[in-house]
Amino acid sequence: MYLSRALNTSMAPPDWVSVNLTLKCNLKCTMCTTCYDMDRELSTAEVMDIIDQTALWGVKVFNPLGGEPFMRPDLEAILEHACSKDFYITLTTNGTLINRKRATALAVIPASKLHFNISLDGPEDINDSVRGEGMFRRSMKGYHRLREADLAAGNPRRKILANTIIHGRNLARLPRSEE
Repeated sequence: MYLSRALNTSMAPPDWVSVNLTLKCNLKCTMCTTCYDMDRELSTAEVMDIIDQTALWGVKVFNPLGGEPFMRPDLEAILEHACSKDFYITLTTNGTLINRKRATALAVIPASKLHFNISLDGPEDINDSVRGEGMFRRSMKGYHRLREADLAAGNPRRKILANTIIHGRNLARLPRSEE
């Protein structure tokens, strides 16, 4: 890395591409400073062009970001395109916009190629104090819809993780290590 910087040239190609698909979000989380309305977002064609270009470089991981990626009505098409270019996709979402139709559309993408990080800030009361009343349950509904759609499609168990930002409201309630 240091030699690359000294020579002002890449000695190793990137292996991961992150793209902000949107900065819009359906929630108003107390700790978030990254979500806001934009005059213009990347078009579907522009996002797919980024995917195409980075696939040519040999990049293997596509990380679509937000805001909330499910604010984009074309999200499933973007993810399918990334999968067709042999990307592994890791998508972070608050999970609240995953309805049955969207979960069914996502179940078409192989479980080995797409996994999810669902943002939860701790137990229900803590999560809802940060993300809004009822958001923990809505996130969990999204989680269950993904699981049900994969089951109906005959898919193996898809990797779905909890993504937690540690802050003053949840620190005392998070599990501690035994060390």
